[in-house]
Amino acid sequence: MAEESGKVFTSEDHIVEATPEAEQVEREGFSLWQKLRSPRTLISFALAVAIIVFAFRGLNIDIAETWRYMRSANPWLLLIGLGVFYLTFPLRAIRWRVLLRNAGVPIQTGHASWASLPALIEYIYLSWFANCIVPAKLGDAYRGYLLKHNGKVSFSSTFGTIFAERLLDMIGLFGLLIISGWLTFGARMPEGTQIVFVFGALLVVIILSGLAGMRWLSPIIRRFIPERLKYVYGNFESAALRSFQPAILPRLIVLTTGVWLLEGFRLYFVIQSLGGSGLSLALSAVIFVALASSLLTAMPLTPAGLGIVESTITVVLTFFAIEQNLGSAVTLLDRLINFWSVVFFGFIVYLISKRK
Repeated sequence: MAEESGKVFTSEDHIVEATPEAEQVEREGFSLWQKLRSPRTLISFALAVAIIVFAFRGLNIDIAETWRYMRSANPWLLLIGLGVFYLTFPLRAIRWRVLLRNAGVPIQTGHASWASLPALIEYIYLSWFANCIVPAKLGDAYRGYLLKHNGKVSFSSTFGTIFAERLLDMIGLFGLLIISGWLTFGARMPEGTQIVFVFGALLVVIILSGLAGMRWLSPIIRRFIPERLKYVYGNFESAALRSFQPAILPRLIVLTTGVWLLEGFRLYFVIQSLGGSGLSLALSAVIFVALASSLLTAMPLTPAGLGIVESTITVVLTFFAIEQNLGSAVTLLDRLINFWSVVFFGFIVYLISKRK
């Protein structure tokens, strides 16, 4: 047994202080107003604006022409794209519940409303909202805190399952990115797309190296960990590894693939909404662009990759001979769905939620 902040946990609980931000959220809770007015958040938004201004000037984007394209979009197809995007949240919640059970988190989904599927969807959505308004993926720590606060379970055990979830996401996203890129470009990838593949490969290598290190280099790693954190690390290691039980892997793969294919179809309907402007892309190309967009949101410099995503995806669309103003219209409409709708609806959910 071990104590954490005056509470006693059994050996079934898993404790992890993966980042200073996560530790702070676990200890102090989450204050939206405090995070919003922190210098770090203000600097990240200033950086995002600077990137967007620099990219628009560099690409000679005509704002009036971009707005004209956006106004011509079919609103019904945009609504379908919005609906497809929001279907990813139930899939993510189902997958998270599987990971929680694998890690031994004591949830009783049939009897505890705090761990029901709607509750898990709400936690995930609120964490996305937090990721859209503060940098450094702090929303992930917030999600772990929400489950601890509402379910009285160990914060650290849930954070371990979120690490496992991120690993699944990166492997699934990068795998589909390679497949869609091969189908779209063949063996000759445009030079500008290389940054997307390099960044994706780097993230996958880092996360897989961490998991492999926990699996095979645990005794060596423990030598460099302070004595007071050895128990903490040991439980985090256990939680991360237990999340991937062989019998459950096929289900996790199917759910992860479903999530990222829906992300691709979100952009497909955005592009279809602009079909009247002469825009047409193969489905494999659409999925490639959508996954590249999602990959760039992992960059912790700005909230949900704000500015970085808009700039890079507009450039990537030019590789398909799409005029830059039309490309910027596609990017902004897509971000209206997967960023600004989360900010708008997430703020409403945050105000009325009893689980925040």
